[in-house]
Amino acid sequence: MDFEEIIYKRRTIRRFKQKPLSIDLLKKLVDFARVAPIARNIQGLEFIIVHNEKNREELFPLIRWASSLPEDQRTPEEGRKPTAYFVVLVNTNIKKTYYNFDVGAAVENILLGAINFGLGCCWMGAIDRDKIRELFNIPEYFEITHVISLGYPDEESTMEPYEGSFDYWKDEKGLMHVPKKDINEIIYKIF
Repeated sequence: MDFEEIIYKRRTIRRFKQKPLSIDLLKKLVDFARVAPIARNIQGLEFIIVHNEKNREELFPLIRWASSLPEDQRTPEEGRKPTAYFVVLVNTNIKKTYYNFDVGAAVENILLGAINFGLGCCWMGAIDRDKIRELFNIPEYFEITHVISLGYPDEESTMEPYEGSFDYWKDEKGLMHVPKKDINEIIYKIF
């Protein structure tokens, strides 16, 4: 897959086949995050890889899924849940500023890398940080920023032209539709 195809293929996926992911593949994705641009090269990001079934089941209810969708379409059904997660952490003992930029770059590397390996993923910020901290015994000096769910996709998502609403939606066949502005709508000026 070439880079342009990876960019345009990257869509949020919330339903997954129950095919396990290897720990080596998950480590490779974290390695992609490791080499992302980091402000002042202060490398304060760390990751928890949630791979085993028990911990995945405990983490699952601590995440809010797809708030634009109707209640009955938000949360992955049994047999379609993620097969792995990354919990994104910032070590505030060593990184206090600009880490939001670092997180964005690192997570995007993970998301694009996942597409390259035929995976789907969902970058989530609507999470219960207190319970996640307790679940994984995360020290207070870590800020828990996001959770990324991963697995082999069991749904499809497509871009469509923006027509007055940014809300994504599912059709009767379960295809996710995600409105995106046209390139000419986001270029403010050309000099």
